[in-house]
Formats: sequence, C-alpha cells, structure tokens
Amino acid sequence: MQPQMIDLEGPYRLLYCSSKGDKDGVMQEIQKGVSPNLADYDKRTALHLASCEGCTEIVDLLLEEGADVNSIDRWGRTPLSDARSLHHEGICKKLEARGGTDPVELDSQNPCYAIDRMEVDMDHSTLIGQGSYGEVYLVKWRGTAIAAKTIRSSIASNHRDLSAFMKELALWQRLRHPNIVQFLGVLKSSDRLIFLTEYLCNGSLYDILKKKGKLDPSTVIAFALDIARGMNYLHQHKPHAIIHRDLTPRNVLQDGAGHLKVTDFGLSKIAQEKDAYGYKMTGGTGSYRYMAPEVFRRESYGKSVDVFSFALLVHEMFQGGPSNRAEAPEEVADRRAYEDSRPPLSSFVYPIAMKTLLQECWHKNPDYRPSFEDIITQLELIQESLQKEKAMEIWRRCVIL
Repeated sequence: MQPQMIDLEGPYRLLYCSSKGDKDGVMQEIQKGVSPNLADYDKRTALHLASCEGCTEIVDLLLEEGADVNSIDRWGRTPLSDARSLHHEGICKKLEARGGTDPVELDSQNPCYAIDRMEVDMDHSTLIGQGSYGEVYLVKWRGTAIAAKTIRSSIASNHRDLSAFMKELALWQRLRHPNIVQFLGVLKSSDRLIFLTEYLCNGSLYDILKKKGKLDPSTVIAFALDIARGMNYLHQHKPHAIIHRDLTPRNVLQDGAGHLKVTDFGLSKIAQEKDAYGYKMTGGTGSYRYMAPEVFRRESYGKSVDVFSFALLVHEMFQGGPSNRAEAPEEVADRRAYEDSRPPLSSFVYPIAMKTLLQECWHKNPDYRPSFEDIITQLELIQESLQKEKAMEIWRRCVIL
C-alpha cells in the first residue's frame, strides 16, 4: 500500500518524513507540537507509513512519542497489518511488543463457519419475517429449528458490499453472551447468500407489544436489563467497541424462557476512530423513529446513539408502542434533532427513578448520556425498589385480612 502524495507544508510534513525515514524531520515536527497520531485522508498515520516502508528508527521514535500502535486506516489495517504484508519482521516484533494487533489477519484466520447446503432443507422452509437485508425463514438443521436469513441480490452480487457484510458476520460469529442472538454460520454451495442464527420462538419485542400492549413496570425493568446487558457486552467488546446503530423493537427477540436477546448487526460497525466521545463515526443509518439526533444531523457520533435508541424502546414498553405512531418516522426524527422533541413522561406511569434515567438516556448532548454499565446499575436499583414495594403491598393486604 503506497503512501499518497503529501503536502510538505504544515503538519502533514510529519507523514512525509515518516514514510521517507527522515528521523530529523520527524523530530522537528513533533517538537513543533504536531501529534504523532496525525492521519491523512485515508486515516493512515505516520506509524502506518513508517511500518509500511520498513523505517525501523522512525517506528521506534513514534512509539516513544506515544503513537497509537493500533490506529486503523480506512481499509481496517493497523501498522502491524502493513508491516506483516511487506514482511518487515523486525518492525512486526516491535509493534507486537507494544500490544499491536492485526485485524486483517484475524479476519482471514476466522472465516464464517460454512454449513453444507444439504444439511438445511430450504425447500420446506417457512417464511417468518423480513430482516434488514432480506427474508427470514424457519428451517431445520440437524433436527433443530433455526432461522435462515437470506441476503438480497443487490448486496450479494456487489463484491465490495458482500465483503463488508461477511466481515460483519465473522465478527458476529465470535460474540458470546446470553443476551445476544447466536450466529451459527453461512450456507455454502448456495445460489443465494444465506446465514443462519438461533431461532427465538417468541418473536420480537415489536410482536410482543403489538399483541400485549403496554407492559407492567416489573416486566419492563426485566426486559430493559436484558437489552442493556446485551448492549453493554457489545460496547465493551475488545479491541474495539461494537455500535449496533439500529436498535429497534424488531431487532430484539425473545427466547422460550422469556428473556430478550439483541440481534441483527448488519448495520453495526466496529468503532475505529477515537475522539472526544471515545469513537467517531458519521453517516445516516438505522431506523428514523429510533435514531439519535446527531445521526439524523449527520454529525460525528459514538456509542451513546445506542443509549438514545434504548430509551425509546423502554418508553414504548411502558406505553405499548410509540407515542407518535401517527407521525411519519422521518418527521419524528427531524423534530428530535432540531427541536429537542422527546416523548412525554407521565409521573402516573413512570417511576421517578425511571423517568430520570430515560431523560438522561435521550439527552441532547451525547456526553451526558450514561453508559450501559451505568444503566444496568440504575435499573437494578429500580428493580430492587419495585420488589420491596410489591412485598410491602402484599404484607399490608395480609394485615388487613
């Protein structure tokens, strides 16, 4: 991977000197206050370029100056990825000693588990829904009911989109948590791209609310804890957090034991670029009705976008559905983004602590939203308080009788 043409004026001189092995030039730029983590348009840092060109002294210097050993460029490559691909073994050892990782190699070593086409009878499958990328079918695999999700041809036929999608599946394959839907593998030798997950017999949170309407507070808290624990696992994933970006009632499923699991990471991305929020991403993806204001405005955003969506899910569980269901989703998102519109929180419906938590979760400033770890702690306290109130009520009834 060759370095691009760099303007020799200004701070980008650091990148040029690093690629050329100019130690004095690199030191001059750092002494001027230029960050060793400065990156070009392709997010390639000085350490990327020095590792690519085999400039050992520059690698040593940049690491001593605090360069991020695992900075990731727009292709998902770290400095170690570059050093390995060009066989700079000495630099590889230095980067590894500093904790350097190679996500490109990890992806190649962990391809999606392939399941033989003959093991899954798609001819006798049952259509059970629509996913983010195509239809979802109920099928049998080795005597077990599982879900088969087909991928639209517009994605499967595009090599770039397909490659990105398969990387998402390879990531999902490595996730293990009680509140995350388990990915099983992809069908090989198929005329369609089909991936398989565990089947959750009770449907989605959307189905539950449509059937039952609003839920009692104890059930809401239990469900909210299930979702928060799954999301906390994703956000604390190492080496990079996983942002779901499409947390909606349809993407939360219920198993036979009544617990909820988060699914469908087709729109999620590995958060790669650190900034004041911890991570930086841009773009307008996800579902409008559950979209954080900063995403709708196409601003930089991070993990807290999932916290915003989570608050709306909890609100719907108390209400039995969205309070603004008569409005077009895009209009709802627009008012939230530009008028700070939020759903109503009646004190007769929401416990005071829950009301406060939801207001924090959908705060207009992403910095003020709590992490899912904090949310779990608060929900557990609310759950404990409700249980005490319920026990006290039972005791009062017994005394009266």
